[in-house]
Amino acid sequence: MAKQTTSTSPFQAMEEEAYQAFLEWPVWLVLREKELADYLDAPPSHRPQADTRAASNARRSAQLSSES
Repeated sequence: MAKQTTSTSPFQAMEEEAYQAFLEWPVWLVLREKELADYLDAPPSHRPQADTRAASNARRSAQLSSES
């Protein structure tokens, strides 16, 4: 039988953190969805204004990349 040690390897600690993050992921998604819904329901005057030139350039580059 393997002997139990009190020290944990860095990989075991990382594995534990990843497992906890995996368990919390659905909760985080629900909270993010509520936050996004609140943002979209807010009047446009309370939303930060995006740079229209940057937005049009992003759309144009997205169209060009989808065409090729």
